[in-house]
Amino acid sequence: ADLAISPQSSPHVLAPPAMASALSASAASFVTATFSRRKAKQQPCSVKCAMTCRASVSDPEAGSSKNEVSIRRRPPNGASLHNVGTDQFAFKMEAITKDGDRIDNESNKPINILEEIVWYKDVELQRRKEKFPLALVRTAMANAPPARDFVGAIKDQLKATGQPGLIAEVKKASPSKGVIQPNFDPVKIAKAYEAGGAACLSVLTDEKFFQGGFENLELIRSSGVTCPLLCKEFIVDAYQIYLARKYGADAILLIAAVLPNQDLKYFQKIAKSLGMASLIEVHTFGEMERVLRLEDIDLLGINNRDLGTFEVSLNVTVDLLAGPLGDQVRERGITVVGESGIFTIDDVNVLQNAGVGCLLVGESLVKQDAPDVGIKKLYGRPTE
Repeated sequence: ADLAISPQSSPHVLAPPAMASALSASAASFVTATFSRRKAKQQPCSVKCAMTCRASVSDPEAGSSKNEVSIRRRPPNGASLHNVGTDQFAFKMEAITKDGDRIDNESNKPINILEEIVWYKDVELQRRKEKFPLALVRTAMANAPPARDFVGAIKDQLKATGQPGLIAEVKKASPSKGVIQPNFDPVKIAKAYEAGGAACLSVLTDEKFFQGGFENLELIRSSGVTCPLLCKEFIVDAYQIYLARKYGADAILLIAAVLPNQDLKYFQKIAKSLGMASLIEVHTFGEMERVLRLEDIDLLGINNRDLGTFEVSLNVTVDLLAGPLGDQVRERGITVVGESGIFTIDDVNVLQNAGVGCLLVGESLVKQDAPDVGIKKLYGRPTE
């Protein structure tokens, strides 16, 4: 029998009343996982089975596909909350066998940094919602400046320059590199990007792993910067979309490795109702094939970074766009955004020749003392 649940009764679905009937797949996954755990108590299973079973986001009862990373929304065996020390959240890293032996709880360890970020995000959101409930966010959102045309700015720059539009990223740090720009001033960096010719800006809002914040969106917007802003957040809940709009974002990032198509469609609908665009990011052929089943796609981002090995290769974009999926993209007139591994004019040319209409560049620009000059060098333009 199908399980049904009202959105109002689930803490994982936050939507306006008009959308109350829409159920996020994340909530469905939660219900299915809870039901499965209760059922497991009645049906004994070996320790080995319990430790290796892994649910994917899109199908709670199926394992990860062979060639595609599937990010689990939360630790399968729950999180451990305590009130000791500086970090109150830790994953349950140990399991106890039926004989009382302690063993490593492999299934409760993040498979990569993206999964770890998503797991922390679940707890972070619980705390944020307590301090700033959705009702208050929606009220405050009325004072936010109108959303600007993010996609239009990219297309206009491509048409005017003959080169891919640029989304320049404002970020202080990353999990792999640590602090990238020690003299981090989001407004100063944003203004330098705009002066250098960026079409749009991407602003990291994750606090724990990237040392960002939603407040940076507001600081940049209120400083007079006219470039449309992308909220670079790891979105798993509709609440984050409203929060992004409240702080002045004009577009949001949705990651296909984290979100099944049902959630992508649902979150896109919310963003569109708020006047915002959605950049859907894929990493693999499987993710791109699945995402292209969606009817309405504003921007399709292809990340050249392998989530499993962290290796970066522009061939990821080149190969995906050279095949049948690339044909679909061109036929539908979808603007492709190239992400990661972009450092030189040669990189720009490789991606443009592959069919990319926009670039999202962060590390190679933000670490420079003069990001405006860095943009001109990246695109092979005169620096004077």
